[in-house]
Amino acid sequence: MATELTVTTAAAANGTNTLVGAWELRAGSHDTTDYLNRGSTYPGNLESFKPLQSDATNGYAPAPKMALIECVGGSSNCQFTLGGGITRILSIFVTSGEASPGTAVLGTTESGLQVTVTGLANLKVADLMVLYN
Repeated sequence: MATELTVTTAAAANGTNTLVGAWELRAGSHDTTDYLNRGSTYPGNLESFKPLQSDATNGYAPAPKMALIECVGGSSNCQFTLGGGITRILSIFVTSGEASPGTAVLGTTESGLQVTVTGLANLKVADLMVLYN
């Protein structure tokens, strides 16, 4: 089973960061359950059921994941670190969560698993969609 994504606000940052939701971008099961390698002993005695996945040792290939994070600006940039089993940030999309965000241009910078949201004014909101492995 995948580890739960965590968002840790950096000590030097004074904005707030809230994880709205996180999802794995795949259809089907999120783990390798025992019935995948049972062959004809599938629960319910469906003798004709022969699952294609029989490699219980290696499990399933992980899919990319997506998280939605809300950042509320402080007097300096919002900064947070992603954790919980994540290995790499693939892409970040940032939009203003405000009806009239002002003239600032929102952006993000990454350093490993640490993300900094730039151009976010005090008490203004930015919505981030983060794709990660």
